[in-house]
Amino acid sequence: MIRLLHLAAIAGLIASAIYAYSIKYDTLYQAEQVAKLKTRLRKERDAIAVLRAEWQLLTRPDRLQGAVDKYLQLEPIGTSHLARLADLPAKADRGDEIARKLEALGLGATATPAAKERAPSTTAARGEEPRTTGSTSTPTRTVTPTAKR
Repeated sequence: MIRLLHLAAIAGLIASAIYAYSIKYDTLYQAEQVAKLKTRLRKERDAIAVLRAEWQLLTRPDRLQGAVDKYLQLEPIGTSHLARLADLPAKADRGDEIARKLEALGLGATATPAAKERAPSTTAARGEEPRTTGSTSTPTRTVTPTAKR
Protein backbone atom coordinates (compact mmCIF):
# COMPACT_ATOMS: atom_id res chain seq x y z
CA MET A 1 0.00 0.00 0.00
CA ILE A 2 2.82 2.38 0.87
CA ARG A 3 4.57 1.59 -2.38
CA LEU A 4 1.43 2.50 -4.25
CA LEU A 5 1.25 5.89 -2.48
CA HIS A 6 4.93 6.49 -3.19
CA LEU A 7 4.42 5.69 -6.88
CA ALA A 8 1.37 8.01 -7.03
CA ALA A 9 3.34 10.81 -5.33
CA ILE A 10 6.27 10.37 -7.73
CA ALA A 11 3.88 10.35 -10.72
CA GLY A 12 2.20 13.50 -9.42
CA LEU A 13 5.58 15.16 -8.93
CA ILE A 14 6.67 14.28 -12.46
CA ALA A 15 3.34 15.48 -13.90
CA SER A 16 3.56 18.81 -12.04
CA ALA A 17 7.18 19.29 -13.20
CA ILE A 18 6.17 18.63 -16.81
CA TYR A 19 3.27 21.07 -16.46
CA ALA A 20 5.54 23.75 -14.92
CA TYR A 21 8.10 23.36 -17.72
CA SER A 22 5.36 23.54 -20.39
CA ILE A 23 4.06 26.78 -18.85
CA LYS A 24 7.61 28.13 -18.69
CA TYR A 25 8.30 27.39 -22.35
CA ASP A 26 4.89 28.70 -23.37
CA THR A 27 5.57 32.00 -21.60
CA LEU A 28 9.01 32.21 -23.25
CA TYR A 29 7.37 31.63 -26.65
CA GLN A 30 4.76 34.33 -25.94
CA ALA A 31 7.49 36.76 -24.79
CA GLU A 32 9.37 36.13 -28.07
CA GLN A 33 6.17 36.82 -30.02
CA VAL A 34 5.67 40.10 -28.13
CA ALA A 35 9.27 41.10 -28.85
CA LYS A 36 8.80 40.31 -32.57
CA LEU A 37 5.57 42.34 -32.68
CA LYS A 38 7.27 45.28 -30.95
CA THR A 39 10.05 45.14 -33.53
CA ARG A 40 7.52 45.07 -36.40
CA LEU A 41 5.62 47.96 -34.80
CA ARG A 42 8.81 50.02 -34.53
CA LYS A 43 9.63 49.29 -38.19
CA GLU A 44 6.11 50.32 -39.27
CA ARG A 45 6.36 53.56 -37.28
CA ASP A 46 9.71 54.30 -38.91
CA ALA A 47 8.21 53.62 -42.34
CA ILE A 48 5.31 55.98 -41.54
CA ALA A 49 7.78 58.66 -40.49
CA VAL A 50 9.69 58.22 -43.77
CA LEU A 51 6.45 58.46 -45.77
CA ARG A 52 5.43 61.63 -43.93
CA ALA A 53 8.83 63.17 -44.66
CA GLU A 54 8.50 62.23 -48.34
CA TRP A 55 4.98 63.72 -48.43
CA GLN A 56 6.26 66.97 -46.96
CA LEU A 57 9.04 67.01 -49.52
CA LEU A 58 6.63 66.41 -52.40
CA THR A 59 4.10 69.03 -51.24
CA ARG A 60 6.57 71.87 -50.82
CA PRO A 61 4.96 75.05 -52.21
CA ASP A 62 7.96 75.96 -54.38
CA ARG A 63 8.00 72.48 -55.98
CA LEU A 64 4.25 72.55 -56.58
CA GLN A 65 4.42 76.03 -58.09
CA GLY A 66 7.08 74.85 -60.54
CA ALA A 67 4.91 71.85 -61.55
CA VAL A 68 1.84 74.09 -61.96
CA ASP A 69 3.77 76.54 -64.15
CA LYS A 70 5.18 73.69 -66.24
CA TYR A 71 2.07 71.53 -66.76
CA LEU A 72 -1.04 73.68 -66.19
CA GLN A 73 -2.18 76.76 -68.03
CA LEU A 74 -3.94 78.56 -65.21
CA GLU A 75 -4.89 82.21 -65.05
CA PRO A 76 -5.48 84.31 -61.96
CA ILE A 77 -9.03 84.86 -60.77
CA GLY A 78 -10.31 88.29 -61.71
CA THR A 79 -13.42 90.21 -60.85
CA SER A 80 -15.02 89.04 -64.08
CA HIS A 81 -15.13 85.51 -62.66
CA LEU A 82 -17.14 86.55 -59.62
CA ALA A 83 -20.95 86.78 -59.56
CA ARG A 84 -23.36 88.77 -57.46
CA LEU A 85 -26.11 87.25 -55.40
CA ALA A 86 -28.70 89.06 -57.52
CA ASP A 87 -27.38 87.23 -60.61
CA LEU A 88 -28.45 83.85 -59.22
CA PRO A 89 -31.86 82.59 -60.33
CA ALA A 90 -34.66 82.56 -57.76
CA LYS A 91 -35.43 79.24 -56.15
CA ALA A 92 -38.55 77.70 -57.63
CA ASP A 93 -41.42 77.13 -55.21
CA ARG A 94 -41.89 73.39 -55.04
CA GLY A 95 -45.09 73.59 -53.03
CA ASP A 96 -46.25 70.88 -50.73
CA GLU A 97 -44.88 67.66 -52.24
CA ILE A 98 -46.20 65.45 -49.47
CA ALA A 99 -49.75 66.75 -49.94
CA ARG A 100 -49.51 66.12 -53.68
CA LYS A 101 -48.39 62.56 -53.06
CA LEU A 102 -51.18 61.99 -50.55
CA GLU A 103 -53.74 63.36 -53.01
CA ALA A 104 -52.33 61.10 -55.72
CA LEU A 105 -52.84 58.16 -53.38
CA GLY A 106 -56.43 59.24 -52.72
CA LEU A 107 -55.76 60.49 -49.21
CA GLY A 108 -56.94 64.02 -49.92
CA ALA A 109 -57.55 65.16 -46.31
CA THR A 110 -54.44 67.07 -45.34
CA ALA A 111 -53.60 69.24 -42.41
CA THR A 112 -50.95 71.32 -44.12
CA PRO A 113 -50.90 75.10 -43.85
CA ALA A 114 -51.48 75.45 -47.59
CA ALA A 115 -54.60 73.27 -47.38
CA LYS A 116 -55.87 75.27 -44.41
CA GLU A 117 -55.53 78.51 -46.39
CA ARG A 118 -57.60 77.10 -49.24
CA ALA A 119 -60.35 75.53 -47.12
CA PRO A 120 -62.81 77.85 -45.33
CA SER A 121 -62.36 77.80 -41.60
CA THR A 122 -65.26 76.43 -39.58
CA THR A 123 -64.35 78.44 -36.50
CA ALA A 124 -64.25 81.65 -38.48
CA ALA A 125 -67.73 80.93 -39.80
CA ARG A 126 -69.03 80.62 -36.24
CA GLY A 127 -67.26 83.80 -35.18
CA GLU A 128 -64.96 82.02 -32.73
CA GLU A 129 -61.28 82.49 -32.37
CA PRO A 130 -59.29 79.47 -33.56
CA ARG A 131 -57.92 77.41 -30.69
CA THR A 132 -54.26 76.44 -30.57
CA THR A 133 -52.23 74.49 -28.11
CA GLY A 134 -50.91 77.57 -26.38
CA SER A 135 -54.17 79.54 -26.51
CA THR A 136 -55.19 81.05 -23.20
CA SER A 137 -58.44 82.61 -24.28
CA THR A 138 -61.66 80.68 -24.04
CA PRO A 139 -64.65 81.19 -26.29
CA THR A 140 -67.36 83.33 -24.74
CA ARG A 141 -70.77 81.78 -24.37
CA THR A 142 -73.89 83.34 -23.09
CA VAL A 143 -75.52 81.42 -20.29
CA THR A 144 -79.24 81.62 -20.06
CA PRO A 145 -80.78 80.87 -16.71
CA THR A 146 -83.08 77.90 -16.74
CA ALA A 147 -86.36 77.99 -14.94
CA LYS A 148 -86.87 75.66 -12.02
CA ARG A 149 -89.67 73.21 -12.29
